[in-house]
Formats: sequence, structure tokens, C-alpha cells
Amino acid sequence: MEVHPPHGPVHSIKDFMVHILAITIGLLMAQGLESTAEWWHHRSQVREARENIAREVRDNEDRVAHELASLPKEQDQLTWLMGEVSNREHGKTAAPHEALVWTAGRLSESSWNTAYSTGAVAHMEYDEVRRYAHIYALQELFNSSMDKYLESRRDMYAFLTRAQLPDKPSAAEYEYGKRAIAAEMVTGQFLREIAETLRSSYTKESGEGR
Repeated sequence: MEVHPPHGPVHSIKDFMVHILAITIGLLMAQGLESTAEWWHHRSQVREARENIAREVRDNEDRVAHELASLPKEQDQLTWLMGEVSNREHGKTAAPHEALVWTAGRLSESSWNTAYSTGAVAHMEYDEVRRYAHIYALQELFNSSMDKYLESRRDMYAFLTRAQLPDKPSAAEYEYGKRAIAAEMVTGQFLREIAETLRSSYTKESGEGR
């Protein structure tokens, strides 16, 4: 807001006070309008952030549900595979098994990160931010565990590829392969525990968020 001097000469203290009062009222109005505009901007920002986060959480909930449905079968495959590797190590053959099928899903956090970077989180209620922070912390733990799950799967497949070669793997190579399979089994169980906790948190959020 620009402050202009009186258009005419000030002849008395009364004229001076009237002018000061006009300036003061103008400044207060300008500040009020600016505050109102900022309030509407923050309100719109928070509303958009809530909608994006809610959509992202729903999508992640679907991915977690899919992973929970897939993990039991993957554990069965790993149990069979461990037995198969042990049998081959001792010159035996295992019963035929269907083709191995795996899943790999990471949970998104872009909407939550955007809400932080734009400052929308600062204008949300504390309880709301606390609930979101809890969910996204669990999702980060899920993603890091999924990365380890894929890493041990890579090691496992490296051994299985080696086992297809004409010459028999060494005892050390068999030990490496079995460790990779065991790591995959343990990480899968940990993933399942995190996913179960996440599913409970999603259910709670859907109730409190309404």
C-alpha cells in the first residue's frame, strides 16, 4: 500500500490527526485484506494436500493388500526352493513345482513430500499431521524392507543361474545360495508384519479422517 501526503496544506492539528487516522485505517484494511488472502491461500493449499495425500494413501493401501495376498505363496515357494537346493546339493531331485511368481511393490510418498515442501503441513492440525507421519514412517520402513527383499532375491537368482551350469556348484556356493533364500524368507516375514501394521493404520485413518 502506498502512503500519500495530504493533497492540501495541513492548517491545524485536527487536519493532521484526520490525515493520520485515514492512513491508519488504510493500513489496517490493507493488512486485513492481505491476511484474508493468505488465509484463503493456505486453506486451499491444505485442502489440496489433504485430497492428494488421501488418494495416495488409498493407492498404497491397495498395494499393501496385494502384497499381503501374495506373500504367503511366496513363502511357500521359498520353502520348496530351499528343499530343492538341499536335495540337489546331496545329489537328489525334488518333486516338480510350478513356475515361481514374485511381486514387488513400493509405496508412494510424493504427495506427503509435496505437502511438506509447499508448507501445507504447517497449516494442518497437529493430530492430522501426527497420523500422516506415523503412516508414512511405516511406509518408508516397508519400502526399505522391500528393497532388501529384492536384493536377496537378486542374490538368490544369481545362485540359481549358477546352479544351471554343467559343473556342480561348490559347497561354499550352495551355502551362499541357501543363505540368500533364507534371507528372502526372513525379509518376507518382516514385510508381512509391517504390511499388517500398515493395514491396521489405514483402517484407523479411514475412520478418523472422516
